[in-house]
Amino acid sequence: MKAKQSKGVAGKGDDCGCGASEGAAAANGSADYAMPHDEALAAAGPGDGGMPGLQRVVRSAAGGMPSARGMDGEEQGDDSGMPGGNGMGGDGFGSGGAGGGGGGAGGRDNDAPAVRRCGTMDVHRRLLSTVPEYARARDEIEIQTEQFERNGAVSARSGITRIPVVVHVVWNTAAQNISDAQIASQIEVLNRDFRRTNPDVALTPAPFLPLAADSRIEFALATTDPGGAPTTGIERRQTTVTSFTDNDAVKANASGGLNAWPSARYLNIWVCPLAGGLLGYAQFPGGPAATDGVVIRQSAFGTTGTAAAPFNLGRTATHEIGHWLNLNHIWGDDGTGCAGTDNVADTPNQGGANTGTPTFPRVSCSNGPNGDLFMNYMDYVDDRAMFMFTAGQVARMQACLDGVRSSIGTEGVGAIRRSSSPVVAWGPNRLDTFVLGTNRALYHKWWNGSAWGPSVTGYENQGGICTSVPQAVSWGANRLDVFVTGTDSALYHKWWNGSAWGPSLTGYENMGGICVGDPRIVSWDTNRLDVFVLGTNRALYHKWWNGSSWGPSLTGYENMGGICVGQPEVVSWGPNRLDIFVIGTDRALYHKWWDGSAWGPSTTGYERLGGVCTSAPHAVAWGPNRLDIFVTGTDGALYHKWWNGSAWGPSQNGFERLGGVCVGEPEVVAWGPNRLDIFVQGTDSALYHKWWDGTNWGPSATGFEFMGGILTSQPRVASWGPNRLDVFVTGTDSALYHKAWNGSAWLPSVTGYENLGGVISAFREAPQAPPQGALLQPQDVAPDLQTLTLPAGASLQRELRQPLGSMNP
Repeated sequence: MKAKQSKGVAGKGDDCGCGASEGAAAANGSADYAMPHDEALAAAGPGDGGMPGLQRVVRSAAGGMPSARGMDGEEQGDDSGMPGGNGMGGDGFGSGGAGGGGGGAGGRDNDAPAVRRCGTMDVHRRLLSTVPEYARARDEIEIQTEQFERNGAVSARSGITRIPVVVHVVWNTAAQNISDAQIASQIEVLNRDFRRTNPDVALTPAPFLPLAADSRIEFALATTDPGGAPTTGIERRQTTVTSFTDNDAVKANASGGLNAWPSARYLNIWVCPLAGGLLGYAQFPGGPAATDGVVIRQSAFGTTGTAAAPFNLGRTATHEIGHWLNLNHIWGDDGTGCAGTDNVADTPNQGGANTGTPTFPRVSCSNGPNGDLFMNYMDYVDDRAMFMFTAGQVARMQACLDGVRSSIGTEGVGAIRRSSSPVVAWGPNRLDTFVLGTNRALYHKWWNGSAWGPSVTGYENQGGICTSVPQAVSWGANRLDVFVTGTDSALYHKWWNGSAWGPSLTGYENMGGICVGDPRIVSWDTNRLDVFVLGTNRALYHKWWNGSSWGPSLTGYENMGGICVGQPEVVSWGPNRLDIFVIGTDRALYHKWWDGSAWGPSTTGYERLGGVCTSAPHAVAWGPNRLDIFVTGTDGALYHKWWNGSAWGPSQNGFERLGGVCVGEPEVVAWGPNRLDIFVQGTDSALYHKWWDGTNWGPSATGFEFMGGILTSQPRVASWGPNRLDVFVTGTDSALYHKAWNGSAWLPSVTGYENLGGVISAFREAPQAPPQGALLQPQDVAPDLQTLTLPAGASLQRELRQPLGSMNP
């Protein structure tokens, strides 16, 4: 039921400083885990190197890469600069309790309701009145959702998002301590309901059946806890509280419950006795992290054990997780009136909640002949009477996963997305690549000019428990610097000095901060490093190595402002020159630069370069004062802009369209002056290639060379010399694969790959979506520069944080 409501635009938040992580011990070593390999290898398909050659979709147009419409233009009148953020901080959380199993069929609920009652709207109203930031966050989420739906971005999120779940069982009597089997039954129901594989979907009345849609969302109990240790995804606590309400007491150790796990990484589900006939409740996106998740009565959870009719088919969790993914009740929560809205276009207007097991058609609000969509999961009917989401609701949930909840889960095209494999070349015919193992430790392999070390399929264990994709750089011959984030979200560093790893083979230097996503590093000269990270406010932060010490300090950061969507990109075209590119909350491309003495346009300001981007930017410099930047547009096509030394091409806000329908981010490299090679993943998960030869794009302006394979990671590429390329990807078996261009041919073949072994950890690339931070107000814009000017007198605060772990396993 659709009835658009006007949304206010909130102002920006305070500008706080970069908070150093308290108590995050530097690692001095770790257990010697072997990098798993061989046991998970998929059967090799066509191709020389064993890269699984599964079915590919039919491709269109010359070059094989699917084509689509143009890049959406900018919003007229939106001439705002890059929004400014508040400080680099973090959300503290506790570990909660753990313990036994138990429960069973004897735990029937004497207070079990006969009619569904959900407390989500009560919680929503409470937060509106008690948490000032909540209303603003909700407005921003609705704006992002409308933009997502208007731009047709749901089609770009064609893969499956898998969400890790932690179930907190809080029980008073032994019968309420539900069994692991009951929890497993609930996860099974969620996967059927959200994937539209539930058998009862066939009961949908014929007029409504075309609306039923697969949400492409799956759930699994977490296998790693916030500290990186193995877990069952279930924790338990006996409490003295006989029953809980919707006041969130169950979500805190101090009030008889269990603390939430980090809501940016886990879906928290609390199962507990609830008072007053309440079946469950959820917190809409945008609320406090410490209370984010859903709460379910133990007699309405799963399909076995304590589950009691008429709510014994697991649909209460389906309903509440719908709220958690930003779905409203289908009748619009206006009582029995017909003026409410669920903000979904394909659900009919409805005059209030339906209960029990209605008979089709159930007409209200003059919505005949088909009447209410009472079989929808977001109505109030009994479990056996609800069995579908609509395509419009799916679009809304996908917008949530692309926006405020983008950091959770793993999104891929029919398969789990794997970590990319950063690769660096420090000299001719030398390569070093770094991956994460299934234990989240860092692993290393290298090419010495004649052989792979430590072996073709072997890896050197470098320890740690990493929570970001590793990033590596070389500032000179036989020198390497590698950066990751740890379980405390601090930045960690290790280096190769030509003869040994520092601070040790498995140790790391703790560089402080509370980082979001992956770090970005560049070296503009010998023994010089510049590191860029995002803080919890999505502002950009910077630190540097001047050859003898870290600036502004070992654990300090320079605040560079902005609210960035996704990860920054940094490139250097010459000594003491840096160019940084980010995406703003309006999805436009923004730029800042270091000219050797000052930041332009200012320390916290950005130059706006236009566009509506759906990937992080990737940039390369093929010569002095030359830059080329690549992004994908809302149509999935590849777009390009360049700096020729004096002006942006094709214009300040324009982009050259290079065709294709790309999945994920492009990867680009320059092996010589005026030479570019770009690699992307297609909708069939194969690798595609295009190149600039100095005069023309090959194989054509909008065409791509098909290079085979089924990729489960963004490709990574390095060039160690003129007309030489090395490309690394992961396959469906999670192994690392390699192909090379030797100057005249692809090896082992155009569509073949060399298998380099390993089982690379499932790991999501950094999110590409707006944070919950404030949008920019017009008065914050400096119109002449189109940049943000931070408020005068903004304070720098240091936010203390509970130690959450270190790099050690």
